[in-house]
Amino acid sequence: MGLKTILLGLLLLPFLVFAQKSNTYRFQAINAMFPDTARAAGHQYQGKQFPASLHYNDASVLVHIPDHFKPTKPFELVFWFHGWYNNIDSATAFFRLLEQFDASGRNAIFAFPEGPKNAPDSYGGKLEQPGVFDALVQEVLTSLQRQKILKKKQLPLANDLAITLAGHSGAYRVISKIIVHANIKEVFLFDALYGGNEHFMKWVAASEKHRLINIYTKDGGTRENSLLVAKELKNKWNLNPVLVDEKDLTNLHLFNHRILFIDSHQQHNEVITYQNNLERYLKIRI
Repeated sequence: MGLKTILLGLLLLPFLVFAQKSNTYRFQAINAMFPDTARAAGHQYQGKQFPASLHYNDASVLVHIPDHFKPTKPFELVFWFHGWYNNIDSATAFFRLLEQFDASGRNAIFAFPEGPKNAPDSYGGKLEQPGVFDALVQEVLTSLQRQKILKKKQLPLANDLAITLAGHSGAYRVISKIIVHANIKEVFLFDALYGGNEHFMKWVAASEKHRLINIYTKDGGTRENSLLVAKELKNKWNLNPVLVDEKDLTNLHLFNHRILFIDSHQQHNEVITYQNNLERYLKIRI
């Protein structure tokens, strides 16, 4: 067996595993991030061209329903967004997103739209436009009906759902754009607070029901900006962000404080899986 064949098999393995699960599927969404006119000619970074046909032409949305999901009870949606040089398959497998999501026990559905595929780009495509995220939510709900997971009478409107946005690294941009226009309850940033400061601060200040967890690392490029945002939330917005070292973080912190800034000693790509952080943040409810 040649090296190319082995590598191809490894690349396809996550897709094949997901495809075999009856509670996980994909669909092509009209309101996905891409294709988008702003990347119709692709994207150039550090002198290298990333053509649209390879990196900005995938309208896939991965949808996962945990075995414990009960459609007859109030449920939520959790959207994940990947960072640079990643895609749905690589991020889902590397960060064990579905395993952590299932273990959290939330009565929720996991949705993962494809972003800039294997590209060094934080651009959020069509989801940066007003109303597009809400339309994507409706597409997800309609797809659940087609899959016979939800009945028509169980389909809520986008504004009636509790929605969590979570993402790693470059995902900060699309998340910061969505919260300006959509009704979002929670935001989890995994070493991702590179920008969008005003959007995040205005959003978390807008309602006492909004929950922000921002975990940052020393070398990931987000520490300085995270400390700046925490300071401004306190001094300019009269809020009370809690700053805690990850080694001192307890479930009481997660339960009692809606604005958490967590200083992690892990590496940039470890903050999601270390101590199953995604599972932990989803499991503890306010």
